[in-house]
Amino acid sequence: MDKKEKSRFSFQEHGDDEEINLIKKKKKAKKDKNKQSLIPRWVYRVGAILLVAVLALVWWFNRENLTVENISDWVQTRVVGMGVGDGYPVSVPGSESEEGNFLSVGNEAVLVSNTSLIAWNSTGKETMSVQHSCSQPVLRQAGGRYLVYSIGGTSYQINTHTRSLVKDHTKQKILTGAIASEGRFALATQAEDYASHLTVYLADGSVQYQYDFSQAYITALALNSSGSRGAAAGIMAKDGAMVSVVYIFDFNEEKPVYTITSEDNMILSLQWGADGKVAAVGDRKALWVDTGSGKAEEYSYNGQQLTAYTMDGSRVLLSISSYSVSGSCTVLEFRESAQPVTTIISSNSVKSLSMYGETLAILAGSKVEAYSSGTGESVGSCDAGGDARAIALGNETTVYLLGVSEVRQSGLQ
Repeated sequence: MDKKEKSRFSFQEHGDDEEINLIKKKKKAKKDKNKQSLIPRWVYRVGAILLVAVLALVWWFNRENLTVENISDWVQTRVVGMGVGDGYPVSVPGSESEEGNFLSVGNEAVLVSNTSLIAWNSTGKETMSVQHSCSQPVLRQAGGRYLVYSIGGTSYQINTHTRSLVKDHTKQKILTGAIASEGRFALATQAEDYASHLTVYLADGSVQYQYDFSQAYITALALNSSGSRGAAAGIMAKDGAMVSVVYIFDFNEEKPVYTITSEDNMILSLQWGADGKVAAVGDRKALWVDTGSGKAEEYSYNGQQLTAYTMDGSRVLLSISSYSVSGSCTVLEFRESAQPVTTIISSNSVKSLSMYGETLAILAGSKVEAYSSGTGESVGSCDAGGDARAIALGNETTVYLLGVSEVRQSGLQ
């Protein structure tokens, strides 16, 4: 074989190898394509249908909240809250403010002073400032709606960050109030021919329901998220002693569906939990009422004094002490029942409490201590300042502090 034939043979052999490799690559690509198409197309179709069904359910259960006004409020609130302020501390308008009117909502500090309803974001920017005419203002909040009413007066108003929703007066003096996240609200007032009177309003301020209490002087109210059901607590005399009575209402029924008595106890606050239980904090006992059965559980303080409390639905954090002025306190956390899930001992008198997620915060003396829910383990602390009167957790590592004339912010380390 001469050189030309050898060269031709070598070239043909090399060409055959390339052709074989090309065929192999095509087979491999076809095999990979077959692997990728192992999931039938109908699976994707079913997935799309399920996604649409889930979105439809979300819309259905939140259809009352998904109004043009609520969506507009949400957008405007986010836009307003995006700005950057000059930091903390910030001055409080007016000369007076109560500890119970200081809270944190959506990582913002919110306060009602004797002149205004104000909110500041995490950078100290003012995101809401609304004047009110209440002589002794009380603040209630749910679903981004703020109810401010005058205890012992007749004026009340409801605002969001961006709108004034209701502003009116009652005929009789207001005793207490509550608001639902979907906008309905309730006020208990004095009455001419009865001990007290309950009025439940629709979101636009029109009357939905009324009830007269012949003997009970109402001290606290709570509504479920829709405002279709509610609870009222009142005090009355029985056999020469004071008792508290909790009334559970379905506002489609004329009379209360359940009535629960708590002996030798004055109920100070009520909240309706998402689990359907109503939590009540009194000066001598706390109780939880199952609104489906009317059954109640009580936790007695055993003669100790209540020094502070905070509530989130049927979750309660409270502090009790054997000392009347100062001394060690026992802090107890409850979730849905009268059995404490967390116990913390504070060597100083507790002035204020706050909860955020699994973090519990305690203001005792001039220091804030943070603990983990359930375990009671310390997770951080910060100096509060000598004038600190109340605290509100902005998140699990940030706390807002109410001083005499300013609001401060501090990190828990």
